Amino acid sequence: MSFTTLETTNFPLYAVNVLDRDHFLIAGGGGAAKTGVPNALNIYKLGRNGKDLKVTLVHNFEAGRRPIMNCAIHPTSNVIAVGMDNKCQLLELDVKEEVQNSQKVKGKNKVVVKEKTQKFTIKELESKVTVSGEDGDSKDDDDVGFQKVVRFTADGHYIVTGGSDGHVRVLKYPSLESVHDIKAHTTDVDDLDVHPNSRQFVTCSRDTTAYVWRLEEGKKQFQLYFSVNNQDDFFRVRACRFATNEKKEVSLYTINVPSKFNRKSPTPSYLVKWDCSKWLPQMSQPAGIEPLTQMAISSLHLSNVIRDSCILQLYIISLQPLVTLKGVHNIFVTGLAFLPDSQLVNNQLRNEFAVLSISADNTCKVTTLKRRGEYSIWWILVGFLLLLYLVVVGLAYAGLDL
Repeated sequence: MSFTTLETTNFPLYAVNVLDRDHFLIAGGGGAAKTGVPNALNIYKLGRNGKDLKVTLVHNFEAGRRPIMNCAIHPTSNVIAVGMDNKCQLLELDVKEEVQNSQKVKGKNKVVVKEKTQKFTIKELESKVTVSGEDGDSKDDDDVGFQKVVRFTADGHYIVTGGSDGHVRVLKYPSLESVHDIKAHTTDVDDLDVHPNSRQFVTCSRDTTAYVWRLEEGKKQFQLYFSVNNQDDFFRVRACRFATNEKKEVSLYTINVPSKFNRKSPTPSYLVKWDCSKWLPQMSQPAGIEPLTQMAISSLHLSNVIRDSCILQLYIISLQPLVTLKGVHNIFVTGLAFLPDSQLVNNQLRNEFAVLSISADNTCKVTTLKRRGEYSIWWILVGFLLLLYLVVVGLAYAGLDL
């Protein structure tokens, strides 16, 4: 298992998402202050440099005075919903294929080769205030709340946002008409995720509560509780993600951290798998005493967690630890995203998976794990020669016995 720096930007990074098998985006910024640190969204194309992944910047979108703190991609259209201060802003991504002529040398001759390239453009569409407070263009930025998380429903009909004011807003797409404005929590909404059925969603907050909601009615359905050995130690949900297995069964995975921190006798954090039919804990795994912060679920059925101390931990979907890697970033990690299965990542470079991580240290890195149980041709050759040697020695001893 190893990590590689794919890009170092001139702005802190807060959002990462995958566009397709070949492209992904990262975004962030320095805010409204005139410090010279831009607010931007970059799109990159994946490639290879020998045995490693590399990226090429294909588009840079300048976001003006507002940093991009979170994002979600529409499931069927080239539209991105981003959180910019207290607003949900829709961005339309237009991709056009262009054919360019380039010269290549073949032997002693120069030949013209036609190459297809993609040109990206981003256009701002509608926006909607999703957090109470002054308008995002107000001069008094201290009065402005901010959108902390955004998700599309799987059917693409709605957008669900969570804010620093504890409110959850459900908006129609693409009109951004308000469907529900729910006072879900007493303080910041730390995270939310939408069930693949597009009818339920889960929210969690610093106020130590986590709820299951009915999207159509905007009503609370269940509260999520988790404790260890029926003790009084209560664990609050820090992050949540739904996942669907090969049998089309849906589970909820959460990071649960102690609601109260005890320096003398610290309690470990837990990864928890929930039964979505009863909304009860189905499985749990302790994950160390340092608070967990970020989570991603891959199509390879791996769950991924980052600690504050920049330690990357990976677990198989049964929550059994797989590998641990230290020192991925210099400071706290702000986002994670698994790259999808692809010819480049999984077949050409022979990786079991690849996960992107971003940080306020301005870097985007990729962590990969080579396919387990595979051996290089050299090890196979050595093994064959060793086996041949043993056979010859065995036959020699057999001849002496005769």
